[in-house]
Amino acid sequence: METDTPITPKQARQMEVDSYSANVTNYTALLATLDGDWDADLIHLKGVEGQEAARQCPMARLERLAVLQQFDQVSNLLKTEIVERAKAQAILNVMIG
Repeated sequence: METDTPITPKQARQMEVDSYSANVTNYTALLATLDGDWDADLIHLKGVEGQEAARQCPMARLERLAVLQQFDQVSNLLKTEIVERAKAQAILNVMIG
């Protein structure tokens, strides 16, 4: 049964840290399943916007391009989550005293 007791700011911040930690775990696990080493024939598309890269990519290599783009996207998300978690943890540490 749920209670109507509001959560405290410390609890909210801990939930935020826990959420970032869960995302870090999930993104790390996903990256472990992906090969992010850009192939020589696709390296020229690294950093090109997704749809434009797909347009320039040979049809037979689109699935590989999608994996490489996903790897790069998840890598960037992981970095963001680590930074945000560190900030949230620092604030929580101040709140805990």
